[in-house]
Amino acid sequence: MKTASNDSNPVQSTWQQDLLASLVVFLVALPLCMGIALASGAPVAAGLVTGIVGGLLVGTFAGSPLQVSGPAAGLTVICGEMIRQNGMNAFGLAVLFAGILQLVAGIFRLGQWFRAVSPAVIHGMLSGIGVLILCGQIHVLVDERPRENALKNIAAIPESLVKGIALPTLDSADIRTSRIDLLSRFNALGGRQRTLRGSIDRALLRMTAPADEGSVAAAAQPTKSMTDTLQPWVKEQQSISDELKAITRSANESPLISNGGPTAEKLNELLMAADSHLAAASLNMSSDNAEIISRSQKEAALSLDILTASLKSHAWAGKIGLLAVIVIFAWQFVAKGRMKLIPAPLLAIVLATLAAQVFQIPILYVDVPDNLLSGLTLPSFAVLAESPIRVLLVSGMVLAIVASAETLLCATAVDQMHRGPRTQYDKELSAQGMGNIVCGCLGVLPMTGVIVRSAANVQAGGKTRLSTILHGVWLLLFSVALVPVLRMIPTSALAGILVYTGFRLIDIKGMIQLWKENRIEAAIFLTTMLVIVTEDLLTGVVTGIVLSAVKLLARFSQLDVHVTNDGSIDKRRTTIKLVGAATFIRLPKLASRLEKVDAGADLHIDVSEMDYIDRACMELLQNWSRQHAATGGQLTIDWHSLHSKFQTNRPRQADQALPTRTTPN
Repeated sequence: MKTASNDSNPVQSTWQQDLLASLVVFLVALPLCMGIALASGAPVAAGLVTGIVGGLLVGTFAGSPLQVSGPAAGLTVICGEMIRQNGMNAFGLAVLFAGILQLVAGIFRLGQWFRAVSPAVIHGMLSGIGVLILCGQIHVLVDERPRENALKNIAAIPESLVKGIALPTLDSADIRTSRIDLLSRFNALGGRQRTLRGSIDRALLRMTAPADEGSVAAAAQPTKSMTDTLQPWVKEQQSISDELKAITRSANESPLISNGGPTAEKLNELLMAADSHLAAASLNMSSDNAEIISRSQKEAALSLDILTASLKSHAWAGKIGLLAVIVIFAWQFVAKGRMKLIPAPLLAIVLATLAAQVFQIPILYVDVPDNLLSGLTLPSFAVLAESPIRVLLVSGMVLAIVASAETLLCATAVDQMHRGPRTQYDKELSAQGMGNIVCGCLGVLPMTGVIVRSAANVQAGGKTRLSTILHGVWLLLFSVALVPVLRMIPTSALAGILVYTGFRLIDIKGMIQLWKENRIEAAIFLTTMLVIVTEDLLTGVVTGIVLSAVKLLARFSQLDVHVTNDGSIDKRRTTIKLVGAATFIRLPKLASRLEKVDAGADLHIDVSEMDYIDRACMELLQNWSRQHAATGGQLTIDWHSLHSKFQTNRPRQADQALPTRTTPN
């Protein structure tokens, strides 16, 4: 009776284990949520909120109770590109649409179909994403910004490595403190200017693009003047200029400038140049020349980037980031027993943060608002009146497909780690849809099931969905109550975690094993990965799927026809053995073999090793059997076995009327 009670209320009997597991998962998820947000070009708050929603909402309704959902490294490339091209407002709508697609797919029980992707394509996709993350985050590790695309990131790696390995210098404590403050403020200001530039460039592009670009309001609204179109951003541009003047006053009073010297002179020059470019950008907002407006925005953003770069210490950032990477790698070998419960990424963040804070190192730190929701950009349905709808729809479909495939593959892997309830794939897909609908409404990152957090949950002893839900509670409490602690974390340390994550995603061992087993699959793997790196993720995945389809078509069109002649000359007995798939593609080959059979011969057709036969080849055999019988020949074939390889509604009596003999296999 006691056992029955435990079975009926598992949460009551396992809550202690779930509590411990939730704390471990929270410690794993915290740095990853922040790092993935930064890698996606989104605010840190966007990653934290996604983790919270993944724990509280998806954890409650999930079809895989021990799977933990949140922002995933596998989506950083897609999200980063969408945010860069369309802005956070439109991105939120794409996530919302992706969530609706997932929810509908779950309701209509399509969960299993998202798993119907070749493993070579999946692993090639993840490896390509790993390369993109690794190459991009190497620059962030030394406080540089990633380049526009993967090839430029790869080409610039030597330059960033040289900056990172240089010997750093350590100024006086007051200089370092002043430098950290100014670096943080200039970096935030530069981020605002880049966001403003992106919004204005997209608005200008819509105005100068042809009328058939897919905009909902292209034909419904009258054409606005350039000044009217840019009016919503005039106030923000002026606010940025005013903020620069305020920071300049603070900088003039700081020891960094008041002490004089070459550094102070250079900083003063850069401040004057930035002020001039921002003033020009404000003035040109009233211009009717799109080229002048765009150029002034570019110069304003570049001047703030140069100003921020002058205060950075790439060498120190590189050392802090390298420390994080080394700690993660070393912990895999050092941790023994229950020490393994301490997540390596968390330990890396703690040690890197302690080093940065003890020495007051002038590098970039995480920027988190006091109010978590104030750091979010809520989606605006006004975007539907300006942005090409097809872009949003395609973006949402890509997010839905990739996120669903990654989630359900993760759920399959989690099932292999424990003996508890198996995954209900449709329920899991619906839960993911609900989560992404909420994430889209809040303008944050999309979520998937994440194998790193899920594995930590199982290994830490999680037994029910309570561990997943509680991890969301801890993320919420920490994000609300301990914002000052988050601001002490160096961004280079988070980049170090993602460098390690990207490296782990590149499945070199799996590629070698695949090459040994099936070189065609290995070629699909490599092609998918290379196209993702050189073009984009969607093109790479589509290429991999097309190649898999071609391989499958080739496999189903493979038919070997073995002909042997035996018996006496008078008996004239011939045996034809069919191996593979008899489809219309191979019909000429089969027909030519049948035509070579002597008239009146005793023909045996062996179909025991044939996988499939289509209607064209079935009708060929039926027609040929009649013609052969007319010459006095006999055909021995297992028609029942043949029908099992070809599903048809044709009555069996029609085949029994054929003038041939049937013998069982």
